[in-house]
Amino acid sequence: MKIKDKIMNTLLELVSVPGIAGTESEGLTAEKILNILQTIHYFNEHPENLNMIKIQGDPLNRSFVSALFCSSKPSKKTIILTGHLDVVDVEDFGHLKELAFNPIELEKRIKELPLNKEAIEDLESGDYIFGRGTADMKFGLALHMELLRELSLRDDFEGNILFLAVPGEESNSEGMLAAVPHLLDLNKKFGYEYIGLLVSECCIPKEIGDNKKRIYLGTSGKVMPMFLFVGKETHVYESYSGLNPNLLAGELNRLLELNPDFCDSDRGNITPPPTCLKHMDLKELYSVQTPLMAASYYNVLTVNLNIEELMDKLKKISLEAFNNTLDIIEEKVNRYASISSRNSLREKIEPKVLTYEEIYKKVKEIKGEEFDKYIEEKIEGWRKENKDLQTIAINIMKETYLNYPDKSPSIIIGFAPPYYPDKHLKEEKSGDKVLLQVVDNVLKYAKDNFDTNIEKDHYYMALCDLSYTGVENKEGLNIIASNILGINKSYKLPVQELGQLDIPSVAFGGFGKDFHKLSERLNIPYSFEIVPNLYEKAIYDLFEK
Repeated sequence: MKIKDKIMNTLLELVSVPGIAGTESEGLTAEKILNILQTIHYFNEHPENLNMIKIQGDPLNRSFVSALFCSSKPSKKTIILTGHLDVVDVEDFGHLKELAFNPIELEKRIKELPLNKEAIEDLESGDYIFGRGTADMKFGLALHMELLRELSLRDDFEGNILFLAVPGEESNSEGMLAAVPHLLDLNKKFGYEYIGLLVSECCIPKEIGDNKKRIYLGTSGKVMPMFLFVGKETHVYESYSGLNPNLLAGELNRLLELNPDFCDSDRGNITPPPTCLKHMDLKELYSVQTPLMAASYYNVLTVNLNIEELMDKLKKISLEAFNNTLDIIEEKVNRYASISSRNSLREKIEPKVLTYEEIYKKVKEIKGEEFDKYIEEKIEGWRKENKDLQTIAINIMKETYLNYPDKSPSIIIGFAPPYYPDKHLKEEKSGDKVLLQVVDNVLKYAKDNFDTNIEKDHYYMALCDLSYTGVENKEGLNIIASNILGINKSYKLPVQELGQLDIPSVAFGGFGKDFHKLSERLNIPYSFEIVPNLYEKAIYDLFEK
């Protein structure tokens, strides 16, 4: 059987097991991957090199799969092949959601769903396979697994191949974050030198009709600024005498939402502007008292993050929002006074902007270690209530503020999890330079042998686990980490370990369309007939160099 057929068979097996992100079904996919890898002859002889490793403290009891092939010629040089095993939910498939994981049957009925013109053309061409996870990204896993099977049989190179299948990428990348210490452990115990990492994410069209094939030399990052708005409560009968935190939050949203000043740029790439992912006040029960606190958090993508600069901009825009809010209130209260005989004098409010790190340090100074124990107990309770990391982060900020001595109105800035560092190959680094040369060789090979043009793109803009292959700016990472709510408690970010990794990495896979949509699909000719050959070329070239 040809390798393309083996990849197709493995893809269909993997797709048939849902593994929906944020559910215990991710564990079923990990077990399926383990079972398939156990059919590889090498792992029958070396079962100690094939492991399903539990993520410590994970409420969903998830695991990642690690499979290490060591060539018969002893070497420390190691290439990592990795991808995520989880997929997004299938509610968008409507009455066909039971077929979303069965591409063969789905193809017969998918026209019952609202497909756009391009999707219908791709369906009728016969060049695409439809279904959840086909492109994002179980093809990438099937590709890696069958390459591992083939290359372990050949055993004609000097080096090792480490395959990692990780859960949680569609949520908070819990799998890859847990794999980081595993990589360091292998390095410390056996001295493995990671000369390259390939994430098999499919390339994504940038617009409808875009069929260009791409390899990504880096990935965008992501931070989520979180704000706690503390107002001044009052009876609704005297609404003019308080400060409603929803007004503060609304004014910040007016200034920050889609603000191009917060776009990041590098190598001709510009990130989309920020957008609010959540806004809520923290009043739990109805009463005629105005809310005391509100919270919001924003999605901010990065390609060249300067965390000091970002924090400065967040402080300035928060102060501007606070001042604007006070001006709005003053203007409206004065108008109210002009039509009312009631005394609407207000206590003077001074705008105040703080960071989470500042209020936490003050609380810790007063409460000592008992405060950390208190928060850990609260987190345990919130986790049992199945609250997500972001809601837990809001709750941590609220509890910290409630223990903060200064109760005057303020805006407190922190970061919600998850955090994705941006990353890119750098020519001045020897390992990166070698991988860049290999990429150039592969692109020439694709053109010469398959008449296929593949573009080098600097950043994979959809976020991926490539972010966790090493962080250069350790000082910036520490600044972010000190302001991430729940870090090392509800959110495990291996800060020290990330600072020790420095793996040359690219994202390269098949070609797919409409990720996270009912029309998700994978191009068959390119993905199955060309990409496996290019992967072989890349792997052999890397070991030779």
